[in-house]
Amino acid sequence: MEKDQGRNSSKNHKKYGLLLMVCVLVFLGVLLTGCFALGYHGVGAPGPTVPVKTEAPKEPQTPPEKQQSPVESLQQPKEDQKETAQPAAQQPLEPGKKYSILVDKSEHKLYLKDGDAVVRTWGCAIGKGGLGQKERRGDNMTPTGTFTIDEIDDASGWSHDFGDGNGEIQGAYGPWFLSLDTEELSQGNWDGIGIHGTHDPASIGTDASEGCVRLDNTNLQQLKQVAYIGMPVTIQD
Repeated sequence: MEKDQGRNSSKNHKKYGLLLMVCVLVFLGVLLTGCFALGYHGVGAPGPTVPVKTEAPKEPQTPPEKQQSPVESLQQPKEDQKETAQPAAQQPLEPGKKYSILVDKSEHKLYLKDGDAVVRTWGCAIGKGGLGQKERRGDNMTPTGTFTIDEIDDASGWSHDFGDGNGEIQGAYGPWFLSLDTEELSQGNWDGIGIHGTHDPASIGTDASEGCVRLDNTNLQQLKQVAYIGMPVTIQD
């Protein structure tokens, strides 16, 4: 009887031992399954690779264009207006405007000016005496200084003998004679200086006159349209 009880007790121990072992194995299996599910692969094994987010290099940003206000857009000249604006030398002359004249003897040029702007440039002839100041009657010098026009005379019927052996020349002064007031400079010792046309277009650009300033007749006609009594005329070497 005691032997049967011992055998039964031994069988029960073995049974409980096997059951315990099975439980341990099941526990270990569950534990390992959880570890694998969490990414654990054993001691020293690396965990799951986490991708590193890299940012693309930022491109330099171009500052936005400044928006013009309506006032600024009206004040700024348009491109087509710039292109169509005429240079001063190509703008039509305006009778009644207060132009002035500059004669440069060394350049043989007459400049018609509107303020500081040159609106016309014409070749001219000056006195045969060349550069320098006029001092006396008959020295063939064109005076230098600032004068005013005191007369505008129709010279189309005038004639003159230049003493060159060609006798009296009709139309020697062209269509107009713009007389200059030189009284202050001459103190009455000489006069008769003016701007006029010529019978000899080839003389323009040379030292050819007896002291007056000669223009080509066509250019003189343009000048006469805007000439006025009191118009300032500066003559320089």
